[in-house]
Amino acid sequence: MKILSDWQNAPPLTEPRVVMTMGTFDGLHLGHQFLVREVMRKAREKDAASLLLTFEPHPLAVLSPSSAPLALTTFEQKSRVLSGLGIDVLGCARFTEELSAIPARAFIDEVILPKANITDIFIGPDFRFGRNAEGHAGLLKEWAGSRGVRCEEVPVQTALSGETLSSSRVRGLIKVGLVESAAKLLGRNYVIEGKVVTGARRGGKMGFPTANLGEIKQLIPGPGVYAANALLRGKSRPAMTSIGNNPTFKNQYLSVETYVLDFKDDFYGEDMGLEFAARIRDMIRFDSPEALVERLKKDESEARGVLIGA
Repeated sequence: MKILSDWQNAPPLTEPRVVMTMGTFDGLHLGHQFLVREVMRKAREKDAASLLLTFEPHPLAVLSPSSAPLALTTFEQKSRVLSGLGIDVLGCARFTEELSAIPARAFIDEVILPKANITDIFIGPDFRFGRNAEGHAGLLKEWAGSRGVRCEEVPVQTALSGETLSSSRVRGLIKVGLVESAAKLLGRNYVIEGKVVTGARRGGKMGFPTANLGEIKQLIPGPGVYAANALLRGKSRPAMTSIGNNPTFKNQYLSVETYVLDFKDDFYGEDMGLEFAARIRDMIRFDSPEALVERLKKDESEARGVLIGA
């Protein structure tokens, strides 16, 4: 997969024909994936390259920061998912105030058309673009038709087993810790990433040394204890993760602490991902550290059962 991380300044694609889609695609849930597969199918039919153009950061982070949602996926995570799906080209348009001010027709002519020989554009329902979101499917089809480009609005799947299939719904599930339900809509387990930072170091004294994840730029699941795989040093390692303010010790800040099972190395300062498999329990205040340790032993057993069946 070819990655153009700075679409506006990248040279034009050399592929003779390109079939594309564009949008924010936060989460890349199953509805998004359906659209991506349609693009890839049409590209194969036309012996063309398939292209997905996304926007970073989320447009609301620029236009209305106070109401902008926390991201479900980083650009790097999108890259990995799309590479697995088989898209040929991933472009990233850096969303800025200047980009948001470009009128819809000019956006197409100045930002999209010069970069590739587009034969087809597929868009999802309610896709908007250009200044004040004035661009819509009708305008895009009109523009496309005048230039010999086919434009199609794809009626992507919007529900799954009674659940609304949308980034907003995935976000709502994760906020309350329902990571298993979110995984069904994503088609994979939810992952957050960050750098391991120094914590209070209480876990080691209790026999459960933990790695504190910091610098997280994504939505963090709601408070609780989770069975999770720690993505560390190129490997997936079974772990359990506690998210909350450590009520037993009356902390006033949110922490994301992970105990990697059967792994004793020091990895402070390293990058780590957490892939959430299941929520084990709520965050609980215990009367003593000893009572907490007893519960952590039970949590570890449950995490092992979920992750490795032991």
